[in-house]
Amino acid sequence: MKVKKYVVASMPQAMKAIRSDLGEEAVILHSKQIRTGGFLGLFTKAKIEVLAAVDSVEKLSVKKNSSPPAPSMEDNQSFMKQQLSELNTLVSQMNQMPKVSSSSYPTAVEDVFAYLRLQEIDEAILKSIEASMLEYYYLHRPNSNQLMEWTKSWFVNQFKESEWSGPFKKYVSVVGPTGVGKTTTLAKLAAKCVLEHNQKIAFITTDTYRISAIEQLKTYASILNAPLTICYNGADFKKALLETEAYDVIFIDTAGRNFLEQQYVNDLKKIITFQEDLQTFLVLALTSKVSDMKAVYERFASLSVDHLIFTKQDETTRKGSLLNMLYHCGKRAAFTTNGQDVPEDVSAFKIKEFIDDVFGDWKDE
Repeated sequence: MKVKKYVVASMPQAMKAIRSDLGEEAVILHSKQIRTGGFLGLFTKAKIEVLAAVDSVEKLSVKKNSSPPAPSMEDNQSFMKQQLSELNTLVSQMNQMPKVSSSSYPTAVEDVFAYLRLQEIDEAILKSIEASMLEYYYLHRPNSNQLMEWTKSWFVNQFKESEWSGPFKKYVSVVGPTGVGKTTTLAKLAAKCVLEHNQKIAFITTDTYRISAIEQLKTYASILNAPLTICYNGADFKKALLETEAYDVIFIDTAGRNFLEQQYVNDLKKIITFQEDLQTFLVLALTSKVSDMKAVYERFASLSVDHLIFTKQDETTRKGSLLNMLYHCGKRAAFTTNGQDVPEDVSAFKIKEFIDDVFGDWKDE
């Protein structure tokens, strides 16, 4: 691969130089705006720095009846080492660039990047898609709609391993901060087990801080004909496990408190025994800020969170935070919820369906 850097006044000028030097098969790896010249930081000029590459082997023109000497093995090895060193340096420089700047991109690319930012897709994800998108654009010259379809496919492929397909373990606990809808989500999951799989289920709650939460769970337990045990401490919890041993799946509700305080997580550990046959789902609301969701996840990481559940999908038009959390946490999404109805408003997470929803209001204006 031959890689070359250009500093030009405009993207058309860059394309002309790239075609002249590297040919029609060249691919743009990266571009950004820079400022050059000037004196003491004044009178600088705006330029565009472009990195381009080509895989084809450069053909050497030779005079008739001339036979240039073949390079030695040592020369070939030296040349390859030099090329690899230059390429590694360029890749390192690209990785250190903090933010994708699309101001010098073709219109279709700018349109797509603007929409991704509107959906609050993290800059780290934008950076990871940048080179592939530019390569696709310069090879196929798609319009904005065609490029968006390619972008949707890229996201589906990138996050295809983020789906969780089950099954539940014997013990299922839901944890998370206050206000994310843990109790309602727990009831939805329990109802799916009863109605879709004809399983015997039971409830255990350690949420003794909110009377309303206990009453709500009592109502769900009555409807599903399932026992409910209230646990105030670790001894109560161990006893409840013995009493519900004959059931197929036992759903465990936890208190929704300010889990940015480490003490609340420590209190939870004292009550619930996190063991191999216990599956823990962290519930997060898509209406929350990504920075808050990351902070909550860090608090719960010590509980060995297995998978994520995202609630309130219907209450926001900016759903990129789900993809950001999957990207940064490396966990799978098990379910999403989009309302209060039990059990209708809960769905197994499917990346293609979610991407179609995220980009559902895309319009090429």
